[in-house]
Amino acid sequence: MSGGVRVVTLMAALAAATARPAGAQRFMQPEARVDVLGPGRYAWQPGVGLTAGLGYYARLTAIAGYAPSPDARMLADHWRGDIIVRVVLDPFREERWGLSFGGGLSVRRQTYLAAVVDLEGPSTVGWLPAVEIGVSGGLRAGVVLRRAVKQRR
Repeated sequence: MSGGVRVVTLMAALAAATARPAGAQRFMQPEARVDVLGPGRYAWQPGVGLTAGLGYYARLTAIAGYAPSPDARMLADHWRGDIIVRVVLDPFREERWGLSFGGGLSVRRQTYLAAVVDLEGPSTVGWLPAVEIGVSGGLRAGVVLRRAVKQRR
């Protein structure tokens, strides 16, 4: 694992371990995703992530993505790490679709600020499908499957 990915993983673990408002439930959601990143030559990256609840309305996600084709813009020509904090507008799944927005860092060969908008669909066999669009050193878009948490987004 490269230094940049280690730093991103450590930052996510520390934030998840220390942030917990009084009365909030703690939960973790694993996720699988496929992202497309630009600009210039667009690269697709399958990836995995882990989302931690930081209270009722905030979510912290650590993501690791791997580009199958070598790309000089990525860490070790393949890797990317993201730390994203999102504000969820419907944390208790009262509506069928839930919108969230947020930002953070995307670590590649360079580190970029990231801004994302996420639309999460209804729970399907224990998973929450979502689409995510945003910017971080260029356009980014992704399809995400998060493990469903009972009565939570």
